[in-house]
Amino acid sequence: MRGLRRRLEPLALARLLAARWTEATAYAASFAAVVLFARFAIERHRSFESTAYDFGFFDQIVWNTSHGRFFETTFVPYNFLGQHFEPVLLLFALGYRLGAGAESLLVAQSAFAGAAAIPLYYAVRRATWSGVCALMLTMAFLLSAPLHIALDFDVHPEMMGFFFVFAATYYLAAGRPGATVFSLLPLLALKEDMPLVLAAFALLLFARGHRRHAVLLSAVAIAWTVAIVLVAMPLIRGGSSDLTQRYGYLVEGSTIGSVAPHIIGRAAGRLLDGAAHALLRLEWSLGFTAILSPLTLAAAAPSILVAALSDHPQQSRFDLQYSMAPLALSWVAAIVGVRDLARGRGVARLLRVADRFRPAATMAISAAVLCASIATFAHSSPYSPANARYAPSAAHQQALREALAAIPDGASVSAQGTLVPHLSQRPKIYEFPDIERAEYVIIDPSLPVSGQARAAGYDRVRRELPSLGYSEVFSREGVRVFRRTE
Repeated sequence: MRGLRRRLEPLALARLLAARWTEATAYAASFAAVVLFARFAIERHRSFESTAYDFGFFDQIVWNTSHGRFFETTFVPYNFLGQHFEPVLLLFALGYRLGAGAESLLVAQSAFAGAAAIPLYYAVRRATWSGVCALMLTMAFLLSAPLHIALDFDVHPEMMGFFFVFAATYYLAAGRPGATVFSLLPLLALKEDMPLVLAAFALLLFARGHRRHAVLLSAVAIAWTVAIVLVAMPLIRGGSSDLTQRYGYLVEGSTIGSVAPHIIGRAAGRLLDGAAHALLRLEWSLGFTAILSPLTLAAAAPSILVAALSDHPQQSRFDLQYSMAPLALSWVAAIVGVRDLARGRGVARLLRVADRFRPAATMAISAAVLCASIATFAHSSPYSPANARYAPSAAHQQALREALAAIPDGASVSAQGTLVPHLSQRPKIYEFPDIERAEYVIIDPSLPVSGQARAAGYDRVRRELPSLGYSEVFSREGVRVFRRTE
């Protein structure tokens, strides 16, 4: 018997692998994505492409917090929690205390983004009963150009949210409302606008008959919004912020009688002036499969509108990290839509798709999503071989490293945007041309200069540094370091 079992065990393993090859491939793709995302992010940082906003911003906040100065920063004139409520940064601060550095932020973000493919795989497999469909949609997510564009813009805690959204989607498909609610709660630690995602899932739970859990999730979302967004954050910053001012144009110049028409007219103008096109571009990366679930799209509408109606260009175009919530909820809509197609509900029932054609139709839709993702990857992804990346020469990078080493630890510094993340672990750091009586200034006009720095007088202040009391102490390959002498 023992010999027979030894001969049969390889056969059983082979049968298991044959049945689970899509699952194994999904895990391998997820691991490869984590490695590649982290590699791109670290290389970008080490080649001086990362920026003050937002890598240097978050690095200083986490470093300050790890030294007992909780959420302090010199980038805004109040505590960071008044700008964004992201208590998850406490975990990174603990890592800093244990010896982790700034690159750990990039690795963690990459790990969560790549690992999100695993709950996505299981959600689709549970929804469609097809491992092949699940694998195709998993690969489509990992190749998503909007995801790559967001990951390529330094660090933003909300990018960790895909993992929790897809985990909740799996539990929703599995008919486990309690686990769905529990999976969504970590989102509240990522950013103050995540209650909009909870509200979307509350509607989906309600539509599936889980009314008690839907009410509970809605209550949590409303209570968190009131307590944090409407009370705590204004108290911390002592008034409004630039974030709330992004919507001021909707009521600017209005009276009590004209406020409603102004809001409607200006909102419609904003939606037609680029936001609608940007949303179509986002949905194209999913092959427009989100329209297969109109209810889920309706649930996502508040999150989409909050981004679309902002007068911040990147936010209204669902660009960079601002795509996270609309993109994640669009994926949820796609999963729900494919599930309805596979099970003869929704669009399948409306179009009267015969039972024998549903598996082929589900497979075709999944393949279409993968093809759309591949096309947008080739065209738009910063990781695509077709898109060349800028990096200083080896000699230039060596000069930059020597210049950075010339600045003492702990000294207050005003640095050009792409140099800030290499100096941000200190109590006082500013983005040039904001000098704030900094002890040192480091600039390199050949590196990219942010739009806000140009608008704030980058060229003028650079010329005036000697008259402002700064003497040059380092100059090589265009890199210049100044020290305050007056």
